[in-house]
Amino acid sequence: MVIYLIGKMALSFYYKPYVNIPPNLKVSVIIPSYNENPEAILTTVQSIVVQEYPIHEIFFVDDGSSDDRGYHAVLEWKRKWENNFPSTSKKIKFVVHKLEKNKGKRHAQIWAFERATGDVFFTVDSDGYVHPDALTELLRPFADPEVMAVTGHINARNKDYSWFTKLLDMRYDNAFRVERAAQSVTGNILVCSGPISCYRREIVIDNLKNYGSQVFLGQEVQSGDDRCLTNYAILKGKTVYQENARCETDVPDSLKKFLKQQIRWNKSFYRESIIAFKIGFQKPILLIWVVFEMLLWILFGFIILVALLFKISSFGWVMLLYYLIALSFSAYARNIHFVVKRPHVFLIAPIYGMIHLVLLFPIRLYALMTIKEVKWGTR
Repeated sequence: MVIYLIGKMALSFYYKPYVNIPPNLKVSVIIPSYNENPEAILTTVQSIVVQEYPIHEIFFVDDGSSDDRGYHAVLEWKRKWENNFPSTSKKIKFVVHKLEKNKGKRHAQIWAFERATGDVFFTVDSDGYVHPDALTELLRPFADPEVMAVTGHINARNKDYSWFTKLLDMRYDNAFRVERAAQSVTGNILVCSGPISCYRREIVIDNLKNYGSQVFLGQEVQSGDDRCLTNYAILKGKTVYQENARCETDVPDSLKKFLKQQIRWNKSFYRESIIAFKIGFQKPILLIWVVFEMLLWILFGFIILVALLFKISSFGWVMLLYYLIALSFSAYARNIHFVVKRPHVFLIAPIYGMIHLVLLFPIRLYALMTIKEVKWGTR
């Protein structure tokens, strides 16, 4: 496992973002929303309409929110935008729609997918800020006809809220600069993140029926939309990371919100890893990524179990001590760029790993036991 982690970090050094001229493609932006804060929604919408790359159309779909302030805020903003900027608004088709009842994020997206006419679908979460040049950067890799999906780089917009959000921002940075960068070198990103990803039209449309009716253990699936779409893209070609396409999103600012997020992500991990494992027999490099990532998760739980089972003896504590030392070295190595960027955060890098050590194992067990629940999971 240590060799795998070192290899992943080494491979990330070979990553280079695409710098070619982006191809001429029509882009449909898809923004699903559910009980989101109106201010956060408007920040997202405003960041989309000012993109440097011309946008063909925007679909904002409210998934039957019980709190419809966000939906009405977008309608009002759209009206003012069309009145104040008629020349710009005429160039962009802007559709605002609310589903009659809450059906789940995928169904909100599907409503838009079925009506979108773009060559590329740009999926965006309703609580983020997309940098003005992000779409331009996301489209550069599509000059390669083998590239089916592209994801950008995400940081925490609320990173200065507390020490916890600072740690999460560092974790996000590492997840992209190291993990996705390394995977991108091989053309096999395992997850194109929901807040900022683009997919070729055919990847989505050809799998739309299955996307909306995916069943796992007899239950219709709603979470894990980004990983599901990524799996569709992997089947057809490359999935890559574009570092210069940047987005900021609000990360959980409390332990309760963090736990809810991790439960949802873990459920998705179990389900979509099984699917990716099957795909891996067609793509050996993908299989390597999936197997080793799954082994890391298993090893993580094994260390905790050993420490608990042998708590009276020295063996369990020695194993735990070795693990904590390795965790600390790994945390510092993966976040070395924070020495200059945010040195005070770099010093506490191992704390995030220790939080996972204490919380992640029971969370994964709980996620596994409740995997049949199909809610959004964060509202």
